Amino acid sequence: MLNRELSRQLQRLQDLIKKADEACDGNLELQAHWAKYICVLSAGFLENAIKEVYTDFAQKQVSQPIANFVASKLSPIRSPKATLFLETSVAFNAIWKGELETYLNDDGRREAIDSIMSHRHLIAHGKYFNSGISLAQVKEYIRKAVEVVEFIEQQCAR
Repeated sequence: MLNRELSRQLQRLQDLIKKADEACDGNLELQAHWAKYICVLSAGFLENAIKEVYTDFAQKQVSQPIANFVASKLSPIRSPKATLFLETSVAFNAIWKGELETYLNDDGRREAIDSIMSHRHLIAHGKYFNSGISLAQVKEYIRKAVEVVEFIEQQCAR
């Protein structure tokens, strides 16, 4: 992960997952509760990722006032599903959308991002009993979501 803030957030998520694994000691009910909490944090990570990565790109490409404008337009993004990642990428470079779409459609990456957001929505709106997410699932979703963020960082670095 190239962005320092995102690296720090990811490290905190990974540390929390490790602590939850250790603390639950195989107790599936406790793992399920931790999974919900970590899922909500993961959704926040993805919200921050769009803003951080594309703001970094803008700051390297344009004047500071325009970079500030870009950041202000990215800040209100909430619960970004894969389609929002695609819509944002095309706003910066039309070629990036096709590349990102191909990458998202491989290895369940699109589903991972969309699942994080769908579960976050259920959890945040009190329907957490319907979420049914496990710690193992959320770990896998995070792994795939991080791959997507790193792919976008690579696009912006070219």
